[in-house]
Amino acid sequence: MGSWQIFAVTMSTAAALALLLLIVRPPRRMTPGRSVAEIRARLDAEAAGPILELLAGHGAPDHPLEASDAHRAMQEHLDCAAASCPRKAAALRVLVEVGHVKPRADAIVGGRLASGRPAEPVSVGS
Repeated sequence: MGSWQIFAVTMSTAAALALLLLIVRPPRRMTPGRSVAEIRARLDAEAAGPILELLAGHGAPDHPLEASDAHRAMQEHLDCAAASCPRKAAALRVLVEVGHVKPRADAIVGGRLASGRPAEPVSVGS
């Protein structure tokens, strides 16, 4: 047997082993992210409705907010949109009224915030 034939047999054996490993090895996650079960659990929690939002502190405040409370609420609800979080919306209204926040010009209709639009603020003072 010549060296060329030994090389060819070795390469074909290696290719067969590689193919076998690809077929037999256990599946693994393609991306290091959330599993399907984790995503389903999050979607189920989000679909639970406004009761959980009230329990989680996203409901409208039960008393008028002071400016310092409104600042704290804006920081605590940084990831919330004012259009979908009543607590952030109330805090935003207070900060606009006291002049600590100036909303975008396209979010103002007749001197008031347009309802249903996510009016993300632009800070003009502390």
